[in-house]
Formats: sequence, structure tokens, C-alpha cells
Amino acid sequence: MGNLEDGDLRLRPLDIESDVPFALDWYQDPDVLRNSEGEGTEPYNQETVERMYRYLSEHGELYIIEVQESGVWKPIGDVALCPDMVPIVIGNILYRGLGLGRRVIQMLMDRATALGWERLVVSKVYSYNRSSLRMFESVGFRRVAEFQDDKGRTCVKMELKLGQKEGCRCEQ
Repeated sequence: MGNLEDGDLRLRPLDIESDVPFALDWYQDPDVLRNSEGEGTEPYNQETVERMYRYLSEHGELYIIEVQESGVWKPIGDVALCPDMVPIVIGNILYRGLGLGRRVIQMLMDRATALGWERLVVSKVYSYNRSSLRMFESVGFRRVAEFQDDKGRTCVKMELKLGQKEGCRCEQ
């Protein structure tokens, strides 16, 4: 698993030792927690972030999302490519709403196609997280189910059937 790049946007494999300290700030943000983990989620401590990252790393490919500014790569979020989920967080508020999430998901679509996957599944998007729902729909995901989570919050399951694109934007 190497870097995935698209111009000024890069997905770099997680380095838990160096990445958790700045990722911790993202998981202190009430908007990040509300949209990714659900309303009422308490801010994460370092142990919780490490546990989450270990889980995602064991179940798929976990990347730090970086943008290049003045020749320097700056971490702004995280994303994982797993068979049953594609969790994405743009942790830095200055980079939300700029279309970066869409570009990240398109990069992961290329990666999954190169790996021979037939589909991507987003197992849970909270129905109130309209920006995520729109973003996934904009790249071809379809709503396949609506359900209540264990706390009674309405969630949407989404899927995308992958085409037969060749290759991905992978650095080897």
C-alpha cells in the first residue's frame, strides 16, 4: 500500500505514532464527532483515536488525507478503504466544503477497482449529514437501506458498483 495522489491531494498510509497527535484535534471537534460518530459522542482521547485507527488498519487500508501547500504536505483528515465501509473525515474545518471529500472517494474508487473489488459499501451515514450523503451520491453511490442505529438515529446505507477502470493513482 503506497501513496495515492491526485495533483495537490494525497492519501498517505497512516503512521500511528506520528499521525495520532494531530488527528486527536479532529476528534475533539463537535461537528466531526456528530457527523462521523453520531450526536452526543464525547470528544476522543488519544487512546480512543489509536484504538479506532488500529481497528480500521486491521480491516482495510487507512490513509491520512493531505493537501500540498507551498510545496509542503499538510494533513487535513483521514479515510479508510474497507470492504464494508469507507469512513472519511475532513478534520480541518478550513478544507470542508471544497470538494476534497469527493476527490478522495474517487481516488479510493480507483484503488478498489485496481484491487479487483466489485463494489464499495458505506454502511452508515447519519441522515442529518446531508453533505456526506450528497458527496457520496455525486460520485455514483446509491441509497440501498435506511435504518435506526442502537441509539435510535436514522442512518442510510449506500453502495456503489465499480466499473472496469484500469489502474489507480498509486505510487509504488
